[in-house]
Amino acid sequence: MGDFTDVQTIGNIAYVAGGATGLMIFDVSDASSPKLLGSSADCIGCNTTAQYVTVVGTTAYVVPVHYYDTPGPSYTVFAIVDVSTPSSPRQLGTYESDVPYNRVFISGNSYVYSRQHDGIHVVDVSTPSSPSLVTKLDSEDKWDTYSVAGTTLFAYLQAEPSGAPDILQLYDVTTPNLPQTFSPL
Repeated sequence: MGDFTDVQTIGNIAYVAGGATGLMIFDVSDASSPKLLGSSADCIGCNTTAQYVTVVGTTAYVVPVHYYDTPGPSYTVFAIVDVSTPSSPRQLGTYESDVPYNRVFISGNSYVYSRQHDGIHVVDVSTPSSPSLVTKLDSEDKWDTYSVAGTTLFAYLQAEPSGAPDILQLYDVTTPNLPQTFSPL
């Protein structure tokens, strides 16, 4: 059926990133017999691949598979998809960049945090048809992983050069365009 790369379940619905198969939405109320409700194939304008999926309410944020050996002027960083009707998901918008992103995290219904090679980008998605970059949290170090909880962004920094101590950096993102740095741990 596909190379499943990520899944999020909300109630009896599973949202699956299926690699080249794309976004798939399953009813898993009967675990012994999951039923496919809809997919990227049913979605007009949707990207046909899915590496990661994050769902908030009735909106899915889908990061497509990026093929680094085929560079282009821009990449679809993530697609914003209305999944209120699982049998017919509808793309609301996309965010593009010159470098592909990785996983996305959502704060409230308005901001997406996305890791890129040069830091974490904060993207305003309050108008899904035209998401826009708010700010970047730059780092000379490699951003290894991160998470958002409420108004706090946790970023694990793998220090370079190797041998230097790693850092857990916390940011107050109450005002997303002016994030405040807490002392690193």
